[in-house]
Amino acid sequence: MDPDLRLAAIELVDREGVLLDQKDWDGWLELYLEDASYWIPAWDDEHTLTGDPDREISLIYYDTRAGLEDRIFRLRTGHSLASTPLPRTVHMSSSHRVREEAGDVLWVGSNWSTHSYRHGESHTFFGHQEHRLRRAGGQLRIASRKIVVANDRIPNVLDIYSV
Repeated sequence: MDPDLRLAAIELVDREGVLLDQKDWDGWLELYLEDASYWIPAWDDEHTLTGDPDREISLIYYDTRAGLEDRIFRLRTGHSLASTPLPRTVHMSSSHRVREEAGDVLWVGSNWSTHSYRHGESHTFFGHQEHRLRRAGGQLRIASRKIVVANDRIPNVLDIYSV
């Protein structure tokens, strides 16, 4: 694999976390293609995730970027009382693995953690994730993101800025 392409893929995954920490919602949305999916499956039991977001419960599922845009609208306008005020967050990703897939798709697997602080309390979510990236307009963009939350006992709210 071209080392520059591998580096660009890893940098995109890391940039996503920075944009969420900065609450740069427009910049974050721009990372996603119009037809991008965003999925956080639920745990069916202690070691098995749900496998079909259309038929089984998910913690969060949007089948296109429009769902993410609606979520951002609610965050910006205060129509998400559970998310007001927004927490301060620090997103980290590590152990990046990149491989090429058919159709000019890059798969990036990584581990992640997000530390958040709100109402005088700190919480950490962590797990692993898979990004599928495609070129559009000369740059890599997110075609899908699947996020596995390993510690899924949610203390108050789990949202797009939490992972």
